[in-house]
Amino acid sequence: MNIREVCNADAQDIYDLYLEVMNYNYPVNKIEEMIRIVNKDHCNYVFVAVEHSQVIGVIEVVIKYSIHKDSYLIINTLAVLSKYQGQGIGSQLLNYVEEFSKKMGLSSITLGSQFKREKAHHFYLSHDYQIIKEHKIFEKTLNKN
Repeated sequence: MNIREVCNADAQDIYDLYLEVMNYNYPVNKIEEMIRIVNKDHCNYVFVAVEHSQVIGVIEVVIKYSIHKDSYLIINTLAVLSKYQGQGIGSQLLNYVEEFSKKMGLSSITLGSQFKREKAHHFYLSHDYQIIKEHKIFEKTLNKN
């Protein structure tokens, strides 16, 4: 298994992984478009765990620059195919972005996890992440013209 930055050829595998693990049904063509955008951006990154040419895990991160605290990394998504869960793939992806963050000179890593994802909470706690607050996330859908 190796970890690398995402490429367009990974779009179908990512679609399948997200559908299976998180029930996300975001169209493959839009995933391809977003991969192109992310790969040009210097704040957004997607890393994939690959085994035998198949994406088996994904971690999406964004570097957050702020005027009120040191720059840090936000983990937006971490997912591993069900049949590979419990084999250390998620841990390797976390370690990878921790090393990436150090190389980028970032001060910390932040992530959110839904209240119901207790198994994920134990996973993060076992990797020395601490609960710093509980909050609600609000969203407003914007109409596209």
